[in-house]
Amino acid sequence: MTSYLISFVLCSGLLLLVYHVFLSRENLYRFNRFYLLFSLVFSMLVPVITVQIPHRLISNDIPIIEHITPVEQQQPAGQFTDEAVVGNNKLYAQQPVVSSTSYQPYLLPGIYIIVALLFLIRFILNLYRLKQKINRSDNLNLGNATLVLLDEDVTPHSFLKYIFINKHQYQNDATEPEIICHEQAHVRQLHSADVVFIELLQVICWFNPFMPFYRKAIQLNHEFLADEAVIKDHTDTPAYQYLLLAKAQQGNSLYLTSQFNYLTIKKRLIMMTKTTSEKTALCKKLGLLPVLAVAALLFSHKVMAYSLSAITTQADKPVKVTEAKKNDPTRPRRVLFATPSGSRTKHSIKDAPKNVIAAYDAILKKYNMQDGYGNIKEISDADTAALHALFVQMSIRQQDGQVVRFSKPLLPMPKNTTSKFWLAAWQKDKNYGVWIDGKRVKNETLANYKADDFDRYDYSRLTPAAIKSDGFRYQVDLMTRAYYADYYKTTMAYRPEKLEPLPERK
Repeated sequence: MTSYLISFVLCSGLLLLVYHVFLSRENLYRFNRFYLLFSLVFSMLVPVITVQIPHRLISNDIPIIEHITPVEQQQPAGQFTDEAVVGNNKLYAQQPVVSSTSYQPYLLPGIYIIVALLFLIRFILNLYRLKQKINRSDNLNLGNATLVLLDEDVTPHSFLKYIFINKHQYQNDATEPEIICHEQAHVRQLHSADVVFIELLQVICWFNPFMPFYRKAIQLNHEFLADEAVIKDHTDTPAYQYLLLAKAQQGNSLYLTSQFNYLTIKKRLIMMTKTTSEKTALCKKLGLLPVLAVAALLFSHKVMAYSLSAITTQADKPVKVTEAKKNDPTRPRRVLFATPSGSRTKHSIKDAPKNVIAAYDAILKKYNMQDGYGNIKEISDADTAALHALFVQMSIRQQDGQVVRFSKPLLPMPKNTTSKFWLAAWQKDKNYGVWIDGKRVKNETLANYKADDFDRYDYSRLTPAAIKSDGFRYQVDLMTRAYYADYYKTTMAYRPEKLEPLPERK
């Protein structure tokens, strides 16, 4: 999640920079409107796109994390550790063991939700204020828009189909037609839809520091579009410019509205006389394509692509680790990483004495597992229990320094539902192999069942070797209600913590 957020922020910042450098000074208002909105959507989607990088393109110079035995705290002279005997194994007295429950993982999500709610409340309050003004004021139909006549002295502004102007000025014909034309352009071109979109996006993505700059750029581009519409209908451009200068000191309007904004008057006056040739416009539009391609490459999620057949072949054949291969520098190494909080077992507040670590390594060494490359299935139940008793005495730092660790057991698989359609498909198509309650049955047996007779189904595609052996391509495992209830009860009753080695780094 952290990598997604960083990629989203950086990608949106890059595309906004491109806009200000190459597009913001060009008379490409409609294209710029699309580009700004597209940039935000693009920045949100790119980090979830997965790009596979062939393994051969990965440099051999990438550092590989080796297993390093954690440095233990030295015991002060004169201190002794009491011994205890568990079964046939000599263990050392356990340090105080604490639960791994921590509220730290909920801190950042909590902050995110609180701030998002504050932005949402602000948005709703602004909508409510606009609604109140509409209901309390006189409304006049103006074709595609509705005039809302306000008693207070405000700058003309619009939202959705409503144009807000001063009642006294309108009744005394003091509101220039260019002003009404400007606001009608906002209404006709649906600029409020862009504003609502960026406001809702800011509720979700408030952490992105570039969101206010996107909002400002989008609203300024709206002003350019409205000015363009006024100049098209009222051809006296200098007169309209003088009108803007004359009204530049009027009061502000509400936050959500498309405003007759005089704070950006200088830019608007410049852009009214700005022209962009078709050749320049085409070059700049085409020039964005490589920018988007680079952004997609930089901020997408990249994974290494391996040959599936090669991995399957290696997994099916047990490999005996010889001493020569063990010392081979090209041999894959185990990668150390912190155990996720949801999988972490019990641990000690303080570091365990180094003789606890030595006892843990000694048991693993019996099975050639001290570096994680032996056969974990060969470890006896007694030694597994002894390893667990030692493991929970370690601190988080010491546990994360082990290549063979314990983790919390998985919960039972949840219920899911199938349908009448799929039961018919599995019954008739011989490409499916069907198991009910762990037993292989003929496909036709499904005619005796209804969809709600099953509490769970699993569906998998077989490997080429398995297809050749069994004759069908897909395997369907179904659990009846009674079987699932028994499975759930048994799984919850026996949930030993799992002992497993860390994955390899290719």
